[in-house]
This record gives sequence, C-alpha cells and structure tokens, in this order.
Amino acid sequence: MFEALTAKVFATVVSLSMFLFSSYTGNDPAFRALNAKAGVSYLQFRTTLVAAFDNDFPDVFKSGASIPVDFTLQIKSGNKIRLERKYQNKVQYNPSTGIYYVFIAGMNRNLQTESYQQMLSAISGFECSVPYDSAWGKVSVHLEAKLPTVRFQQINKAVDLMVLWRYQRPSITTYLNLLAAT
Repeated sequence: MFEALTAKVFATVVSLSMFLFSSYTGNDPAFRALNAKAGVSYLQFRTTLVAAFDNDFPDVFKSGASIPVDFTLQIKSGNKIRLERKYQNKVQYNPSTGIYYVFIAGMNRNLQTESYQQMLSAISGFECSVPYDSAWGKVSVHLEAKLPTVRFQQINKAVDLMVLWRYQRPSITTYLNLLAAT
C-alpha cells in the first residue's frame, strides 16, 4: 500500500515538473452569458467559464496544490461603483485518496468528488446573490476572472497560472434596469 501511495505522489511530481519545464498550450477562456435575475432585494447571477481549464490543467489540478480561481463582480450606475465583491473558488486534489475538494465561494458551498468532470463543472461555475437598491436605476454588471500565482511544493517554485490563460482575463458585462425589477 505504501508503494502504491509513493508511486502516485511520484507520478504527480513528474507530471507537474514536465508541465512546468516543457512548452505549454494556453487556453482562451471566456464566460457563457451572464444570467441575471432580480428578486425583491437581491440580484442573483450565474455563469460558467468555458475553455478555461483545457490542455495543461489536469496536471495542475492533480499537483495537490490548492488551485484558486478569482472572480470580481462590479455593479456600476453611471460612473459610480455601487457594489464590488471578490470571490475565490478553490480546488485541491488529494493524490492518496483520489478526491478533489472544491470550495465554491459565491454560494459558500463545499464539494468532494472523485469525478474530474464534476470538479471542473464546480470550479468553472460562478453563482452569487447580492443585495441591491432599485434606486440605482440602470446599472452595468461586470464580471472578471483571473488566476493567481501558486507555489508548488513539489518543485519549490511559484508559478503565475495566468500564463495558462495567455494572460487573458475573461470578462463579461451585462446591463440591467433595476427600476423595472420592482
């Protein structure tokens, strides 16, 4: 059993090292349409990143490091920022159990799964609910995603994960008339 565990950890280190020291294929991340719904006192938003975690990401996710995805939501009316919130989804893989531990910030939810596809769906998703005031009137809602620098213990190196997105920050903007929502 100890040999199997050692082999899994070694394979993770080797594949991560190969990724970091070889050429990589960047992704062109984007958002699906931003679904916005106004309730009595809260706005609900939902969207998903697409084409964000292809190519080299399986090795990154299986490294065992905590991999965050940062989201910034901003609501403006005219030139005035009415609300700005930052959220961070995170995933961490445990090579000895084969389980992904995912935290979805906007909904304050945790998920544990062995399914790579289920993990991808969770880490790619953005969903939140924020308070609003209908007096804001017509607003623009802007959502942006980015990846931070992550330190990989296996190779004792920090890596700016934005290189895997070709330094592109996917973003999406939509417009709402909050006066019509009440």
